Amino acid sequence: RYLVLTPGLVGRDGIAEVSRLIVGALTQGDAATPVDVVSVADPPGLARAAGGATRLRHTGAGGRKLRFIASSLRAAVAGGRPTDVVCLHVGMSPLAWAIAGRARLTVFLHGIEAWRPIRGIERWALGRADTLVANSEHTAGRFRAANPAFRSTSVRICHLGVAPVGDGGQRAASSGDAPFALIVGRMAAAERYKGHDLLLDIWPTVRAEVPRARLVVAGDGDDRARLEAKAASLGNQVSFCGHVSDAALAALYRDCAFFVMPSRDEGFGLVFLEAMRAGRACIGGVGAPAEVIEDGVTGLVVDPADPEQVLKAVLRLFREPETRERMGRAGAERVARQFTEAHFRSRFRAILGCPPDPA
Repeated sequence: RYLVLTPGLVGRDGIAEVSRLIVGALTQGDAATPVDVVSVADPPGLARAAGGATRLRHTGAGGRKLRFIASSLRAAVAGGRPTDVVCLHVGMSPLAWAIAGRARLTVFLHGIEAWRPIRGIERWALGRADTLVANSEHTAGRFRAANPAFRSTSVRICHLGVAPVGDGGQRAASSGDAPFALIVGRMAAAERYKGHDLLLDIWPTVRAEVPRARLVVAGDGDDRARLEAKAASLGNQVSFCGHVSDAALAALYRDCAFFVMPSRDEGFGLVFLEAMRAGRACIGGVGAPAEVIEDGVTGLVVDPADPEQVLKAVLRLFREPETRERMGRAGAERVARQFTEAHFRSRFRAILGCPPDPA
């Protein structure tokens, strides 16, 4: 029996996306193996929210930590002790260790939450986990650099994946529409690392060189108002969409000229895979995005600390439609070859020592 502890399963944030990938990997195997998921943020009563698997039981704690702890303890004893406990946040590792007992404990590292010095009971619990898994070599490296006690600890790498859907990169927009670059990401005042400010800073120069170029910003957060105020002088050169539906987001990927997110601190970057799946070239920052983007093949990898380098990359993809189309095709092929949900399931199940994905 698998027990998964996560901050959230049904949200649109990165950890919720990873949680669904992991639950999908666990529910694709032996039909006799039940999977229990306990999440902090999700409301109660969302059982089987991740695909309707009959052996998946999901308990949401409604944002209440004490309820989460109590629900986790109940899930640990209901139906027999689990054989595997999968913990999806470093901060939950002490509870996960206490629950695991003789079960195998796996802790998944996502990004900035694991790049800080980890101390006290969290460090103690991580040191007793059977397996540490990271979404990228970059995340594993940053974790070890911040935590010298784990420099010799094995961290298994499990790159993420996306559903193999898309339209082959055909745009719905007419050829007369002004081309636009797209950035998709949370706008949080406490996490200003995605590259929104950098793009707004260089956009007057972009517009001077490519007069019809536009920037479309999808996503929301408590920093959006500040960014909109900063972009006000740019007029219709920059558009903020806020939260959009999955269908609307797919259309944005399909219709954009290319995707750009010069992030300084990305743990992985599922949005790059989403753009590549739609056949769009990508511009991403050094670090984890370079494990997804093949520089010069599926897009361009830039140093966010060098605005001139980012500017040159943006101008190049606006000015060279054949280059960006070639990169977009290569990106779609790379996703299909290496970064689908099925690839993730196979990687994660192999790390846990599960039978191969029957799909």
